[in-house]
This record gives sequence, structure tokens and C-alpha cells, in this order.
Amino acid sequence: MRTICILAGLACISAYTVLEGTTGAIGTRVYAEGVNPPAHQRADPKKVVWAYVGPQTQGAFGQVYSVDGKDGLVTADDLLNTPVNHIAFILNIDVGNSSKGWFAPGKNNTGGCGQYQTYDIPFGYECKRPDGQPHGECDDSASLSKFQGNLKKLHDTGMTITLTLGSWCTQLPVKEGEAWTANQFTEFVDYFEEIKKEKFGGYLDGIDFDWEGFCSEGCLQGTCACGWDDKECGLKTADELAAGVYWQVSNKAMDASGNIVTQTDRYQCWVLPTKHTIQVMTGITYAMKQAGHVVTLVPMSTSMYSGDDDVSKTLSRNDYVKYRKQNVGSGGAEVDLLELTDGVLLQWYSGFDAALCRNSDDPMACACDNMPADDYPNVVDAAKTLHYPWQTQWNLTGNSFPTTFPLRCQACGKNVMRKDNATGKWSWGEYPCTPKDEQYYTPCAHRDALGANDPACVASHNNGEEKYVAAKKTEPHWFPKGMEISSKCPRGIDCPDWRYEGEKPYARQIKLLKSLSSVIDLGKIAIGFETLGTDVLVQMQAYQDHGLPWSTSNPKKHQWPVPYEDLKFYEKCTQNMTVDNYKQEKRCAPPLAGSSGDLSSTTRRSSASEGCQGAAWQGPQRCRPLHS
Repeated sequence: MRTICILAGLACISAYTVLEGTTGAIGTRVYAEGVNPPAHQRADPKKVVWAYVGPQTQGAFGQVYSVDGKDGLVTADDLLNTPVNHIAFILNIDVGNSSKGWFAPGKNNTGGCGQYQTYDIPFGYECKRPDGQPHGECDDSASLSKFQGNLKKLHDTGMTITLTLGSWCTQLPVKEGEAWTANQFTEFVDYFEEIKKEKFGGYLDGIDFDWEGFCSEGCLQGTCACGWDDKECGLKTADELAAGVYWQVSNKAMDASGNIVTQTDRYQCWVLPTKHTIQVMTGITYAMKQAGHVVTLVPMSTSMYSGDDDVSKTLSRNDYVKYRKQNVGSGGAEVDLLELTDGVLLQWYSGFDAALCRNSDDPMACACDNMPADDYPNVVDAAKTLHYPWQTQWNLTGNSFPTTFPLRCQACGKNVMRKDNATGKWSWGEYPCTPKDEQYYTPCAHRDALGANDPACVASHNNGEEKYVAAKKTEPHWFPKGMEISSKCPRGIDCPDWRYEGEKPYARQIKLLKSLSSVIDLGKIAIGFETLGTDVLVQMQAYQDHGLPWSTSNPKKHQWPVPYEDLKFYEKCTQNMTVDNYKQEKRCAPPLAGSSGDLSSTTRRSSASEGCQGAAWQGPQRCRPLHS
């Protein structure tokens, strides 16, 4: 045991204790006093059941549970009635280039999509804002006793509790000048131990890296200027993306005169992890492990899918593998991120493919020749329970209701990987997102100050609805004309399915894991499957424009200063649409259906095969099982 110091002159102003034996083989690691190791890292190992938890205000994935009001909020006692033994708080925490001071509720990450760090944390934490100010310095002192008491209740059962750094769209170090120094890594640990004691009452075991990608242009719901185009972005290296790559995106829309016009808007390519990101991540991990804390990694599927660490393959991504070795150890010694970490959860639920499909030498790398179960199809047919949100221009958004949609694997658009019905072979070509007779809906070119569409465009939508009902003898369904959707997991190259045509079950999964075994002990690998509340139906209603249904919950019900426990993003559905009542323009909608690859698994029931336990979470953005 020894002490690491940051010196000011000859005085030690910051220090943490270094323990021996904190890295090494699974089950042999030493942890600091009071730290609950992940279940698979203990001398008597068990399967880890890992859930991400966060407030409703962190993202859309937790907002559906407001339909139950306060009953939708999970308590510590509720959690203890599930098999979950490992949780990670996801709060939009922006570390960026700050080794300390990064736990800052209400901080706006202006360089990373414009997200605010949340003011609330499940189980009782609330940082109250000053009267009359929706954002600013806040006071959490009144909530700490309750919050820390609930954490103690969880921690005393042996549950591992970690704090997630980042999330999708939170800024991360990506440039050479953003690399950290040894002093910064030490400062990070010192600051972590400070907030562990002061904010979490000592019941915080470590950190979880969910650094994925971001965009400095901003990307909040309905106002996103971040995106991806294989031609514009897919041939750029991670360093080039970090410098900023922009392009013009076009869409068809209807103007005030009823004419079809072309609109353009500037988008920025997603910024992905670089070798400089991994340098910071590795240095933090090394310092945290020296102090005996837990560190886990959750890379996107595109960032860690192969043992091939050839750094010359700049478009293969796979950055966690290629740049895992960094000179950030004691005295500048080389250390290996994947050897240091306690566990890695592979995101086999990513939608984003970072152009791996286009750039692969294997023509079948992204072919959807998987063999899904009957209740787990690639293309879902769910006319009564399918909803997909869309955006054309900044703040020009809406909700569509197709009858079928490719939710898993299959991309849709003018030039995607699909099976050619004429030849029976997989190649690039057109694959419609929905039936063509549902693509009568052309988005409007603009809206007035009150959010209403132009009369000519409204008439087009309403007339299209009437024609559809008359022809189909059913309630109306539609999808925006010209909308395209990129590929999703499962993909053979980075997030393979269980079975594929002409192959033995699990063959591709085993191949991927065998490849990774050359760079990491597979005993630390977890396979993550995102399980969302797709069974939660909310009430939507359209008004003048029948093609623009919205949640019936008044926006003021989920805006500051409404108390957290009273937030109401949606109302429970009481009337679905049928051909007999469609003129009332009310319908049930599952807001998360378009974001999930599976409409059969939900957070309202357990999925024993995946080890992911449900219940109506207080806002867990993801429920990810970890198999060890």
C-alpha cells in the first residue's frame, strides 16, 4: 500500500491510497474497503444482472412510465425484489477535459448535443433550482439523507453501484490536445472519492464508461442536427470526424401553395471515440483500479467486435481494441485497458453501424439472413401497436403509424443491403420502409408560431387519410415519404444474431467472441440486450392536421417547475383508433416501439433467457443483462 500525491510546492494537496493486487485474473482482485465488486469478480462468482437506472428527465426511454404517476417510480424496496445485483446511474455526466468538478447537476454540455446533466437521481436525490430559474446553481442538501439511506439499503445486500460517465451524445475527449496528464488522472480519483462520500454517502463502488459518440451541433428530441451518411461520413477516419465533418441533407416537403419543394439542412457527422479518447479512458481506469474501485466499459458494437488490432485499418472502427494499450501507467509504463477493466458489456443492441457494412470486404457481413424466432421478426407486423417518430428539419417533427416496419437488422431506403427478390441474392438496392400505399404523407415545409401546418399541407394529409380509409376499410396508417432508416442490430459483423441460414446455431456469435478472446478474458465479457417498455401504450390525438397526432399530456405537466415526482409526459391510453371511430383522431401509441428491436420483451416482465429483469423502472434508460 502506498499513497499517490499531487504536489503544490512541497505540500501534498490531493492523494489517494494505492492498493496492491487490484488487477489480474477474475476472482483474485483486491478492492478498497467497502467496495462491492461486480458479482462475477468475487471469490464466489455469480451471474451479474445489470440494469441502467436514471431519471425520467434523462431521456425518452424513462418517460413512458409517467402514465402511472408516482406509482411508476421504482423504489429501493421494489428493486430489491428483483434479481438485479449491479446498477449504473446514467445522468448525462460530461467529463470531457475536466478531471474534477464534473458532477454538476444542471450543467449544459453545449459541446455534446446540448444535454443537461440531470437534477434528479433515482431513489431520492434532488438538486433544487432557485425560484424562477429553470437552470442554474442548485441545492441538493435536503435530499441527501433520503438518497443515501436508500443507497445503503441497496448496497448492504451486496449490490454493486456505479456512476456512468457520458452516454450517447455526451461529449468526450477526441483530439490530441485533449489528452490527459498523470496529475489529471490522480485528480479524477481524488474527486471521485470526494463525491462518493459527500453525495453518495460512501455507497458508490466505481464508474462505468458509456462513451459512445456525440455531435457539437446539438441533438435533442426533435431538434437534432447530428447524423450519418455512409458517403459523407463513412470514409472519414475517427480523427477527421473529431475535427468536424458537415454535409447538406435534403428532404421533400410541401410548401404553403401545396407544391412539393426540396429543403436542405446542414448536419454534422457523429463524432466517434478516437485513440485520444481511449488514452483518457485508460488513464482513468488505471488510476481508479490502483485505488481499488470498480471500472466497467460499455462500447458500442462497432467500437469493439474483433481481436484485430491493426491500427492501419482506419475505417474498421474497433477503437477499444486497436488503442487499448496506452502509456499512462506508473512512470509512463504501457498498460492495457482491456486487462485493467473489471468487465465489458458489448452493446449488441446498437442501431448505428458507422459504415461497417459499406466498408466491409465481406458481402454478407450485414445481410439479414438471420433466422429469428416467430415472435422476434426482423420486419414487424403490428398495425395496432407500431409508432415511429420522425424529423425532417430542425423542429419539424411528427409521429407516424405504419402497419409494418423493419425493426431489427434490415435497413430501408433507396440503396440498402437487402435480398433481391428476383435473384434471391443479397445486394445493395431499394427496400421500402413501409407499404407504398402508406407513403402518401409528405411533411410540411414549415409551421407557424403556434406549431400549425399550412392549410394546403393540412388538406393533403387529411385527404390522404380519407382515401386510405376508403380503399383499405381500416383505420389510417402512414409513413413520411422519402424517409430512410439505417441498419440495426443484429448484424453479422458486430452484433450477430443467434442463428443464420446454412449455419449452426450461435456460429457467428462464437466466431466474434473467439476473435475477442485474443485481447480480453471472455470471463469479463457481457452481452447486452436493450429491453424497453414497448408494451406501455399512451394516448395520442390529432387535431386540425390528422397526420400530426401528439401526446395528450400538456407539455407544462413535464416542464420545470413541476416537482420530479409529479412529471407527466404521457397519459394512459383509454381509446384506440378503429375504422369506426377514426374521425375522433384518438389512438394508442407505444412511444418506444420504433426504438426497440423487440416488441415481445418489455421492462414490465422478466426475460429469463436474457437475464434481464423488469418492473416499471423509475427511468432506467436501458435494462442490460450481463452474462459472465
